[in-house]
This record gives sequence, C-alpha cells and structure tokens, in this order.
Amino acid sequence: MYKHFIWIFLFAISVGCKKTPTDPVVNFPVHVAYVVSGGSRTVEVIDLDSMKVYNSFSISSNAERFPHHIYLSKDKKMLAVANPAYDFSLGHSGLHGKQIPGGVIVLDAVTGKVLKDFEVPFANHNALFSSDGSEIWTTGLSHSGRAYIYDFNSTSLVKEIILDADPSEIIFSKNGTYAAVASGESTFLQVIDQNKKEIEKKIKVDLSPSNVWEGYGNIVLVSNSLKKSVNFVDLSTFQVTDFIDFDFVPGFLTYNELTQELWVCNGDEGKLRVFKQQPEWTEINSFDFNGKDPHMVRFYDSDSKALLVNQKSNTAVFIDVLEKQIIKEIMVGIKPNGIDL
Repeated sequence: MYKHFIWIFLFAISVGCKKTPTDPVVNFPVHVAYVVSGGSRTVEVIDLDSMKVYNSFSISSNAERFPHHIYLSKDKKMLAVANPAYDFSLGHSGLHGKQIPGGVIVLDAVTGKVLKDFEVPFANHNALFSSDGSEIWTTGLSHSGRAYIYDFNSTSLVKEIILDADPSEIIFSKNGTYAAVASGESTFLQVIDQNKKEIEKKIKVDLSPSNVWEGYGNIVLVSNSLKKSVNFVDLSTFQVTDFIDFDFVPGFLTYNELTQELWVCNGDEGKLRVFKQQPEWTEINSFDFNGKDPHMVRFYDSDSKALLVNQKSNTAVFIDVLEKQIIKEIMVGIKPNGIDL
C-alpha cells in the first residue's frame, strides 16, 4: 500500500512539471518586431521569419488614449509605450496651449501582460528604459517643456528637467552617455547627461526641429519640418557635421549602415525615399505607397531587410534593402505608428 502511494505521488509530480504545448515561452518566435497601433490601442507581435502577425496585445480599453511609439528594454524582456490622450497622427500643433495628459505603459514582451501603467503630466511622444532598466525616461510636449525620469519599480518621479517648449521624441546615444531631445518651439537639440540628469549642451540646429532620431556611431539625426531638412549632429563633439535640404517635409528617418543610405518617410506624399552620399546627398530610389502615409521604418537581418508601417492603410511592409523591392505587405492594427525589434 505504501509503495503504491509513493508511485502515484511521483507520477503526479512528473505530470505537473511538464510544460503544456501552449506555453508562450516555448512557442514564441525567435525573431520578432513589435508594432504599436494607436487607433486600436494594440501592439502587434510580428514574426520576422514567417512575416506574419504572431500575436496582438491589447494595451488599453480607454478610448481617450492613443498609444504612440514603442521601445524595448535592453534585455528585450519588456516594452515601454507612450500612452498620451492625444492622437499624434494629427500633428503636434493641436497641443499648443493645452494641458493634455500623457502616460506610460510597460508590457511583458512575451505575454503582453501590463506591468506598469502610470500618468505623465503632458502628452508624451515616447518612453525609454534606462540602460540598467531602473528608470523610465519620457517628455511632456507643452510650452513648459519637460523631461521626466521615473523610478521603474515605484513609478515615482525621480527628476524633472526643464526643456525648451514642445519637446518630442527622446532618444539615448548608442554609448549610453547622453539623452537627446528636440523642442519644436526652439532652434536647439538638447543633450542630457544620463548620469548627472542635467543638460550638458544645447546644439544649434535648424529652426523648429520636429524630432531627433538614432543615426550611426555618435551621430543623431534631427528632422526639421519648417526648414524641410535634416541635421547630422555628432554627440561626441556637439557639432552639426552635415545636413540635407529636402523639397518635402521629412518625417521619421534612419540610416542604413550596410548600404550607407538614409531612408526618409515622406508621409504627405505617401513615399519612402532613399538617399546616398555620392559625394552630394542624392535621392537614388523611392517607394510609392499612394497616400498610405509611411510613418516609421526599421532595419533588421544586419540591415539587409526593412520593416515599414503605413499609418493610413493599417499595414506593415517587408522590404529587401539591397534589391529595393517590396517582399510582402500585411495587415496590423489601426493607425500603426511605431516599431521596435
């Protein structure tokens, strides 16, 4: 009788320890991209190998919120999403003179579980994890411009940094030394020392810079809607090293280190444009999306492929960078506006 009981007990333990076939850790794709869709308030998990939507995470049921831009933590285990009560697809000007709240939502990158959900005083463009994951950095787009630094665990405010009016995207330098943010009502790129949490330098760029984006090495890219230009800014010397004047308003732009090309979203004309220095910056290619509003593009597979989101067609597009050919287009959520991978 005693031996029979022991056998049943051991069998029960062995069954209980087995993982079910639906365990998300087992089935989760190896190579994924995350697309945040402001209109549907969702994050689509895209399997980059099969080029299909693997899963969709619901961020919020609050119809007053429009999630905007998404960033992974350094260990790729969590996602930070800006969650403002404003639809940034309408442009920044709708926020002038208004106090519209922002927010931050942190998700588990595998399960989509909401880990943190807290308010920010003003509508925010994006939110970032600090390098060690202990803090969340974001900004408030208002005439009383601010950068906000929150403790990750408690979500309490650690530091508030005064910026020029209407700060938008905030990014970190690749070496982890600085944060950089452009303010639309100024003519400066503001560089913040991450350790001191103080402004280290204000760098003169074109008037009314709309955003700053990650470039290459120590270079960041400042896009300017009013001047229709981009400034290349070296954060090691605090100098503008190059520029391009366009005949269109640039949106998101990014540099491909494999091909040494600058890819620029031209949402107003529904185009994705490609520039190369030879020796002057010259447009060498473009993709026409017929009013679909190309909004953001990210490179993967050692920069040989690109993933683009079209905000007005609710699609993600896979592109062969070397051949300059569209591979596939798939449906995602409503008004996709951000990607990280």
